[in-house]
Amino acid sequence: MFKSFLNKSLKLQIIFVISLILTVPIAVAVWNIIMPFNITNTVKAMQEERMKNILYYLDGAVNKGEIYNLKDNNGDIKNVEQNLEDKFVPNSKSAKGTRIGIYISANNKNYMFGEYYNGNSLGQLKTTNEEKDNKDLYDYIKQVSATRKDKINYINHNEIEILTYFHPLLYHNQIIAVVWGEEAILPQISFMSLNLIYALILGLIGMILGLIVMVIMVNHLNENITKIRNGLEIMSKDLSYRIEDIDGDLGIVTKSINKMTETLESKERLEEQLARSEKLAALGHMISGVAHEIRNPLGIIRGTVQLMERDFSEVEGLDEYVKIVKEQSDRENKVIQELLDYVRPSKQVLIHMDINHLIEEVLSFTRKYINDNNVKLQLDLQDNLPKLLIDCDKIKQVFVNIIINACEVMENGGTLSISTTTENKWIKIYVEDTGIGMDDNEIKNIFDPYYTTKPRGTGLGLSISNGIIEMHGGGIDVFSKKGQGSTFIVRLSCISSDKGGENGE
Repeated sequence: MFKSFLNKSLKLQIIFVISLILTVPIAVAVWNIIMPFNITNTVKAMQEERMKNILYYLDGAVNKGEIYNLKDNNGDIKNVEQNLEDKFVPNSKSAKGTRIGIYISANNKNYMFGEYYNGNSLGQLKTTNEEKDNKDLYDYIKQVSATRKDKINYINHNEIEILTYFHPLLYHNQIIAVVWGEEAILPQISFMSLNLIYALILGLIGMILGLIVMVIMVNHLNENITKIRNGLEIMSKDLSYRIEDIDGDLGIVTKSINKMTETLESKERLEEQLARSEKLAALGHMISGVAHEIRNPLGIIRGTVQLMERDFSEVEGLDEYVKIVKEQSDRENKVIQELLDYVRPSKQVLIHMDINHLIEEVLSFTRKYINDNNVKLQLDLQDNLPKLLIDCDKIKQVFVNIIINACEVMENGGTLSISTTTENKWIKIYVEDTGIGMDDNEIKNIFDPYYTTKPRGTGLGLSISNGIIEMHGGGIDVFSKKGQGSTFIVRLSCISSDKGGENGE
């Protein structure tokens, strides 16, 4: 079961672990909140019971007959008041802050005995019949008179909680008075209750905020992990992909992954170059031998044809056949020369050259070809580029080859974009077309000798171009997707920014 849990998503595991960790403190907090509330309720229940006992004692102690007789003016009010004072005052003094009262309906008077809950003494007796002075008290007295049942009420006065207990006095099944007791709840209990309310509210707010923050953090962490996971899946197929930067510890992991991928990409590129170099070396030996063996017979054939052209010029139709043989001999001789140039490059003539100027020279004699193929040209050449120490003729050959290829893959016209820029120690030339694009297999083999997708191509153009750029210490990168065009990036090392070098024109 534990192993099954470990196989769940990291998000679920984090939520479960945090919830498990929070279980104990939450339980303790709830217990600490519930228990004081129980203590408060218990203390209040004890005070209610004590007040009830006092009022029920007074119910049996007062002379109800004399109070009853007051309604017909048969009773002596002085005797009644003396009797009330004798019975109420001792009970009101039994506890500090206790006040006892009785409302007699016969004379509509309210008698109060004891102390205020603020500690100020009432004296021995206070009588009032001003309902407006204590409207809440009279309202509760009326309710008790109407229901004939005890009633308990709590009020807050100057941050002090007051318990008031009401009890009806019955005589001959009639309510003759309502006795009531009033007592302040212990400040410690009230303070504890108030604090518990605040603690509960703040605790709930803190818990909700904590859960929100936890959810945000877990989602953020999960998103970053998902980015890394998706990035690794893409990298397994494309080492040129890089995971975007992430903050925190995962950012360090991301940087390490990207650095490792760069290393693997460089290693893969070196392995490809090494394999290509080995292949080219073997091919070079073979081409040299084959070219030598073919070139000599071609020379004999051409010489023989020239003799035939001189000695048998009167033969009808001979000129046409001689012309064909010459053209084909010259064509094959040109191919052989290309092969020899490929395997035995001529000596480099290096001069300082502005790459923008060189590109403009190439475009001066390729622009007509570009226009004839309905291709729109866009140039974005960065100003003030450092001059490069290059073999201009060979570099021109590279760009002519790339531009011609780009126009050929845009059969129905398109856009050819050429731009230059500097990046670290490199000058980069971007040649981008909107042609048919290439798949991964085509990109992988594009620089191999004799690999071509064109019906009449020799497959040597890009291979020779790549060799020329590598001899200059640079490289050609290709990015393409089927149906979305291709981008060739030629990288040349910045040797000098000296503008006083040879112009190279």
